[in-house]
Amino acid sequence: MRNKLIVMTLLLLVATSVAGFASEKQYTIGATIWDMSNPFYSNFIEGLNDGAKEFNFNLLLRDGQGDPNTQVGIVRQFLAEKVDMIVIVPGDAQAVVPVIIQANQAGIPVIAANNQVGEGAEIVTFVGADDYYFGQQQARLLIEAIGEKGNVAYLMGELGTSAQVMRQAGFENVLADYPGIKIVASISDGWDSAKSLAATQDILLKHPAGTLDAIVNQGPAGVPGAKYTEQIGRKEVKWILGDYPRDVHEVIKEGLAYGTVMQDPYPQAFEALHMARLYLDGRVDEIPTPTYFLELPLVTSENVDEYSPVW
Repeated sequence: MRNKLIVMTLLLLVATSVAGFASEKQYTIGATIWDMSNPFYSNFIEGLNDGAKEFNFNLLLRDGQGDPNTQVGIVRQFLAEKVDMIVIVPGDAQAVVPVIIQANQAGIPVIAANNQVGEGAEIVTFVGADDYYFGQQQARLLIEAIGEKGNVAYLMGELGTSAQVMRQAGFENVLADYPGIKIVASISDGWDSAKSLAATQDILLKHPAGTLDAIVNQGPAGVPGAKYTEQIGRKEVKWILGDYPRDVHEVIKEGLAYGTVMQDPYPQAFEALHMARLYLDGRVDEIPTPTYFLELPLVTSENVDEYSPVW
């Protein structure tokens, strides 16, 4: 399917690039993900492991456990261990800034992936999705689904993460030109399906039939809510989701959700390690900076069969 072809092409280009590396020295990469229990990161972890093999890295992968203080402590451990480079998926973009400044002072380069680092710290580059554009894409899907007027509920991910902040900013940027679309509820579900379902039930109770046109979820946690909306006969409520795991693929195919913005975590991780190898081998001029954004296609019922789920 189309996304598999994209990844295969990417890996072929990477393989060609690897052949030109001047050094095969093994370096140690300290990598930390803000919450490895989040299903989204299963494919990201696979990308890290495959990238470590491809680029001859000793990979130290540690879980931030959804706690900013834990993740800061992990980065401090990496500094003490004198790793060659740090790859970080931060939970709280600003909370990690002081410890990344410490890495800067220690001469240990840092690459951010998937979630961006806040202002004030120096990173080699960011590899991942343009979350501002992601939010704009969700707004465009919404307009496709309901037109230029309607009442909408907005379910956000973990507050303070760069993905949540930037997706909201991009979403609001597009909707500023559509005053007929009203956001009647904004709730954080923390990227959690159970919390998202509870929020959905509350929204539908407060906004009965005829008063709500759509629910937009920044991530995939809205799937149970989309199913619940169908079960209680609220078919007039259109669902816009984010990301593209198997359950999102299924609800789009079944007509329970209008569409989603597809983000594939695997190449984000793999390419982060590719950029790490370029940097450590002195090929800095080949690294896209300050950001390396990967594509974010829209998936609806019209093209759902062209894209296989990414986790």
